[in-house]
Amino acid sequence: MKKLALLLAACAVIALVAAPAAQAADGKALYDAKCAMCHGKDGVAKPMAKGSANLNDAKWQEATKVEAVETVVTDGKGKMKGYKDKMSGEEIKAVATYVKTIK
Repeated sequence: MKKLALLLAACAVIALVAAPAAQAADGKALYDAKCAMCHGKDGVAKPMAKGSANLNDAKWQEATKVEAVETVVTDGKGKMKGYKDKMSGEEIKAVATYVKTIK
């Protein structure tokens, strides 16, 4: 009986630890669904995003921090409206982190 109780307790701990990782936002999937229509899947701005940086530009990538991308996604900039009412903070951070991987 003690072994069964220990086994169940261990499973519960593993489930609690694994749950946040399973729920983590997928930055690429969010980018593809919400950003790529203007910023392109490859990070090259489409005509509707004229004036926006090409997110795959090496100089832009080097000069831009994840926090700056988060701010723009949250609050918007230029023609782009902010996503603070459409995405959670975790989702915005996931998108910003993904944007920094576009090459």
